[in-house]
This record gives sequence, structure tokens and C-alpha cells, in this order.
Amino acid sequence: MKNIALALALLPVAALAQAPIASSNFAGAEDPLTENGAWAALTSLSPNGGRFQKNSGAFPDRMWPDHAGARTTAVVPTDHYSEIIVGHVANTSSYVGPIVRVQASGASIDSHYLWWTTQPNGLNNLYRIDANGTSYTATGLVPASPVSDGDTLRLIARGPVIYGIKNGVRDFIYNTGRDGAKYSAGTTGILAFTSDASVADAKIAAWSTGAAPASSGTRDSSAFSGVENPLDEGDRWYPLPGYSGFRKAGGLAIGRDSGHDATGVWSIAPPATQYSEVTLGTAVTGGGGPIVRIDRNAAGQTGWLLFLSAENAAGSGLFKMNPDGTFTMVRSFAPLILSGDKWRLTANGNTLEVFRNGVSQFTFTTDGSYPSGDVGMEALTPAFTFAGWEGGELTVPTPPPDTQPPTAPSNLTAVPASGSQINLMWMAASDNVGVTGYLVERCQGADCSAFSQIASVNGTNFNDTGLAANTSYSYRVRATDAAGNLGPYSNVASASTLPF
Repeated sequence: MKNIALALALLPVAALAQAPIASSNFAGAEDPLTENGAWAALTSLSPNGGRFQKNSGAFPDRMWPDHAGARTTAVVPTDHYSEIIVGHVANTSSYVGPIVRVQASGASIDSHYLWWTTQPNGLNNLYRIDANGTSYTATGLVPASPVSDGDTLRLIARGPVIYGIKNGVRDFIYNTGRDGAKYSAGTTGILAFTSDASVADAKIAAWSTGAAPASSGTRDSSAFSGVENPLDEGDRWYPLPGYSGFRKAGGLAIGRDSGHDATGVWSIAPPATQYSEVTLGTAVTGGGGPIVRIDRNAAGQTGWLLFLSAENAAGSGLFKMNPDGTFTMVRSFAPLILSGDKWRLTANGNTLEVFRNGVSQFTFTTDGSYPSGDVGMEALTPAFTFAGWEGGELTVPTPPPDTQPPTAPSNLTAVPASGSQINLMWMAASDNVGVTGYLVERCQGADCSAFSQIASVNGTNFNDTGLAANTSYSYRVRATDAAGNLGPYSNVASASTLPF
């Protein structure tokens, strides 16, 4: 594979919290490279038995047509990264690169994804290498940028997505979902090649491997400040299968493809009850809107899309995104579409609801497809852009605590019924939430003041029994609510029991 450019999609994982699982700075001298069993050779790309050697860096021990390839023998997770520091690439006849999802056994042994890098005007690409132990084929997937000595290149495999980060910035990203041939698990390693004057013209200074980033939290947002191509924002976004994703510039998120483009958010893991909301940027031609319930591991696009058509409002509606790349309209409507408007799509069970600037427009009951997943956004043509996005867990706002007490009951009346009973009646109090009861207090005497509670009742009357005959009693009442707020007292009512 002379002057081959094999490239892989990397995400901006500038800082992983976890330490590497394995690493090497290739100190010392060794040919072939083994480092006490830490490496196993890839033979499919080396017809003449070429291997890596090390001498203050790792580089081939043979030139063209052999490639030096090695995989780690350390156990790495399914979602992982391989990172190299470029030691030296002399010219476009010399290449180095990290590899991921390396097949360590079976009929596809040595197959992998490769970020193949060299100087400008060389074959800088992400490749899929399909191998069988003795031979290989290389399929270019997406282009990558050229490199210089000292650059740090991290190639990441996360679900079906392969992406590369160069010096902390996402360089490319590719979703393998719709590919006929793909590798969903494997290990990591390195590859190098040169047809130049010296085998050391393709040198890797250091290498490490570890776990890919993982989702955390349930809500996220963006105002799309700064410039990125492709859109990354700290490993927030990934393209759906068949799409290139978005870029950002001038405070806008802009589709990278000339037709439809769709992207999801994997920085978070929202629950099934979720929402996605876009703030419209330019909305003169094309269309687009928020997406809910995206399956990030699906081979094709999935989810429910609120599509806002800028050129034909009647073409707007809710669409089911089908894995074959088509869209099925399930509910049409003709909205007014203005830049700056916020359009939200929520999913709660099988119910979707559409909001414009916080006001509900309509609801729709789905067929039960796509019960959970990620949130994201979609655009038709780069002319339809977004000035903001937010989404994730859909929460019901907690009402503020009730601190308002009820009003005072009125017209309290005390009427003697016998020598041992006085009956009380009053007009109901009112409350902003609702009165739950009344507290009745009593003291003995017409002008007494040492009141104490004798009863708690739900209605607006109370019969006080067991009293002494021919004795004066005074009463007052106050209302309470569910929050425990106590209202002011009613008027004081007095009465004397009958003498018999």
C-alpha cells in the first residue's frame, strides 16, 4: 500500500478524566517491537515480514511495500481511543497513524480503522482496512488535515462513530452506521510506512490508549459561539448515519451537506421523557428543526423530527425519520417561521408536543416507534441555520412554595343549646390554594384572653359539649391550609350555657 492515506474520525476529547490503560514512549532499542509482550504484529500489511522497531521512537524496520503495524495486547473497552505523538514524517512518502477497532483474531484479523497522516498534499485520510492475515484492502472514508512533527493525534471509536482529534481540536468525524463492512469492537494500535531514504522518516514518538468519552448528565445547551468545522463543542455532537453533521461560525450552527443534515448530542444521556429546542437563525430557504429519540447505535437515521419549511410553510410538520434515509410525515401544519423563534419538540411516552416560543401548538400520538434515545437537530441546506439549541430531560417545573395564609373566618356566632352545650357557626375563610380546616379555641368568661385550642374541624360549625351550666364561654376560630399556613382569627363570640 504505497503512499496510502488512511484516516479515521476523531472527536475533541482534549482531556479524559481517566488515565490511559496502556502507553509507551518507545524508550530504548528493540527490533521487532514487543516491549515484554505488550505488542503483537499486524502481518496482513507486511508481505515481506516488516515490523515496528524502536529506538527513541517507533518506526518501520522495512520500507515499501511493507507497513509496520502493531496492536496492543492490553485489554481495552469496546469504545476506546488510540493516540500518537508524531515523531517525524519526512515527506509525503512517509506516513504514521493511530488505529482503532483492530481485529485480533478470526477471518478479519488485522482489520481496523486507520488515521493515516503525512505532510500537506499527501494522502491524509481516515481509512477502513479490511484484512485477512495475509493481505488487505483500504477504503477511504473521509479526508483529514496534514500533520507536522510533534502533533498529537487521537483516534476515537465510540459506538458506530469514528473521529479524530488533532492537538485537542476535532479534525474529522464519520458515522459507519450505513457501511456494509464495519467493525464494532476490537483493540488499538499503531501503523507506519515509508518509501523514503530512511526507515526513521516515519516515526511515532509516543502512544497511549484508553476508554472513549462517556455520556453524563441529562441536559445540555449551546449558543454556537466560536468557529468549528466539524461541530464538536467538547465532544457534544455526532452526525447521524449518512450525514456529515454541522459546523459553526458567526454564532450559527450550519449544515455541512448541501441537502439534509442531522446531528445528535451524546454528551448527555437523556431519559425517555425529553425535549429538543432550537432557536432559528437564518430561515429564508431550506428547513429544519429539533429531533427527539435518536438511537445513536442504529445503522440508519432514527428519531422524530419537527421540520419547519422556510419556503413552503405547508410542508412543515412532524416526521418519522426512517433508517433507510427517508422521512414520513405523520402530522402537517403551516406555521409562521421567523428568525429568533424558539421551537421545541417534547416526547413523553408516545405523545409528542410542539411549542413555539413556549406556547403549545399541538400534540401527536406516535405509533410507539423510537421509545427512547438522544436529542438533536436537523437542517435542509446550509441556508437554514440555528442560533441556539437546548435539550435533554423534560422536567415539570416545581411550583413555588405556598406561603400565603387563608383569610379570617367571619361572623362567628355562639348559641347556647343546653346547660352543657354551646353551638358555633361562622362564614368560611378563603385561600389561594384551598382551606383544609379550622382551629377552634375557647376560654372561660366573657372577657377572658387565655384561649386554648379545643377542636380542629373541616366544616364551618362546631358543637362544644360537656360544659358547666350557667357559665360564660368565649370562642375564636382561625383557618389553615395544606402548607400549614395559619390565617388570622375571627371575631370573638361569647355565650353562656343555660342554667339547667
